[in-house]
Amino acid sequence: MSPSRKGFAEAAAGWPAYPPGACLADACALIVFHALGGAGMSAAGHAGMQGGEVYVIAETVWEITRKAADGKLPPFAPFDDLGFPTFLRERGYKPLAVDWDIAARAATLPPHHRDPMDRMLIATSIATGLPIITNDAAFAAYGVRLVW
Repeated sequence: MSPSRKGFAEAAAGWPAYPPGACLADACALIVFHALGGAGMSAAGHAGMQGGEVYVIAETVWEITRKAADGKLPPFAPFDDLGFPTFLRERGYKPLAVDWDIAARAATLPPHHRDPMDRMLIATSIATGLPIITNDAAFAAYGVRLVW
């Protein structure tokens, strides 16, 4: 089959192997960990955010900067401006691109969760096998691994 005709499963099989302990951080994890000192996170959630490789998709960065611009976040300077990507880089977070296959998968997920940014994150987890650091219980309905 030509690369242009690959289905989601075949495309996802081409993802690189991630190191043990690698995970995806959702917006809530980044906000709670950095702006609220990790209040309410388990030891596993803290460990996930502090060690290993933590990936952040661009949609999560957009979600946080949009909420900051709307005044919906606790005061925390890095969320308020274009310095947020630098803040993430300086702390060792890694970008992870959402490709066309992931975007298409997000659109076809069952409607357990309606937030489009979270659906992109869930589809990314399905494609990569990476667990998600989140306190959003609705993610569990998709069978992805969660840490909080």
